[in-house]
Amino acid sequence: MSTTPVVSSLIASAPEVSSSEVLRLPQVEILRKRPFHFEDSQVVLQVERNTYKVHRYFLVRESPFFRDLFSLPQSGDTTVVEGSDDEHPIFLPDTAVSEFESLLRFLYFGMHDDNNLTLKDWITMLSISTRFIFDKVRERAIKEITTHLDQFNPFELIGLATKYDVQQWLKPAYEKAVTRTDLISHAEALKVPSPIVVMLMRSREQYWKNRGHPSTATPIIDSEVILMDLASRESQMVGI
Repeated sequence: MSTTPVVSSLIASAPEVSSSEVLRLPQVEILRKRPFHFEDSQVVLQVERNTYKVHRYFLVRESPFFRDLFSLPQSGDTTVVEGSDDEHPIFLPDTAVSEFESLLRFLYFGMHDDNNLTLKDWITMLSISTRFIFDKVRERAIKEITTHLDQFNPFELIGLATKYDVQQWLKPAYEKAVTRTDLISHAEALKVPSPIVVMLMRSREQYWKNRGHPSTATPIIDSEVILMDLASRESQMVGI
């Protein structure tokens, strides 16, 4: 195809550019753009008899526990780095495989399919996130479980609340235990600390003396909780 006179004149007047000039780039300072420049590596963790090779980034970002763990200096033979391979994993004690895998699935894929988690899954997430200080995961687990409080026996809920320090679940559970007509069974009593059992029994006695009027439940429970807390502090002082 022939060129027009105008194009031919433009080509002829263009300055010659050598290949070295074409390849030469301006010298500029390269910046590591935070937070999207990841200083990441993988670490091998062992839970029970299983090893997992995962990214440090998710663990360090979400958990002060792992942040501190990975910052600890190596002890002993410095040629062997803990967590570097399957032969030298970092062992996580008192952790179940089901718990750890639930946590990993949530960290890696939670934004896509976390609606598939069951109530039992969320309780598992609450357990491991509390133990390893994944605060955001813990908050999410508490939020999800809170929407299903009506599915719990009050003593099961009190047991979860005291075990994982979720104070907001205690009063609804107390009220449910106090105002129900069924007696407290031995099996239920074993699920919660004995001072709480005594407090609930005293509250129930007062509540039903008032013929079970709904308006009396909350002030009775509040009063008994104060007495229980005072007794607990006094016993701690005696122990000191």
